[in-house]
Amino acid sequence: MALSSNEKRALWRRQCREALATHIFERLGLTVAPGRVRLQPSMADGYAWSVSKSQEHLLKSNLSDGTVGSYKKICDALGRSIEAVSPQTLREHDARSGKGISDECPNSKEPPKLFQTASGSGSFTATIQRLEDENQELVVELERAQAYSEKLLEERREWEAKCRGISEELDDSKSVVKQLENDLSHAYMGIAEAMKTLKGLQLPEKSTHEHETTLVKTAFMCEASG
Repeated sequence: MALSSNEKRALWRRQCREALATHIFERLGLTVAPGRVRLQPSMADGYAWSVSKSQEHLLKSNLSDGTVGSYKKICDALGRSIEAVSPQTLREHDARSGKGISDECPNSKEPPKLFQTASGSGSFTATIQRLEDENQELVVELERAQAYSEKLLEERREWEAKCRGISEELDDSKSVVKQLENDLSHAYMGIAEAMKTLKGLQLPEKSTHEHETTLVKTAFMCEASG
């Protein structure tokens, strides 16, 4: 005999509660009666639900208001995208994920411990947290590398500016040296020309003596004739 829709719904609700209770015990070592399992537990219940964004809608309503389809989806998602964690773990995860933190969350500077099940094995929430932490570390490293790269680039620009300045000064110095060499060459040429002219104006020593002798003889002759 086929079950009525209400009977099927009640059957799946019971199976869902049992699956949730079993999951809570396996993850946290906490015993909760299937009839007392809630999708929106309080802090006093000792457990909370870590759920992926794609499955958040499954936990929006109470179990008593669910449908056969929602019960099936919850059972299928347990341990994969829906997971029982401690309230403290959920607060730490939400705080580190940027979802905010309640007033009850202590202002601790210690990093949250790795999320674990009661048996000590890692959970998918732990994997998510680890990946988020690694991603944050990569972001920090990337920012540090970018800052260092910008610093090196700035230093390179400064050195290039200095090199350009030195090169310009060297070019100016070469121009000055070349001009001085030209001026000195012209000066040498002028001195050489002047010395040549001066030598041309000087009489040979012998010619000077003969000229003086001629002048003396001419003077005597003038006196004698007088």
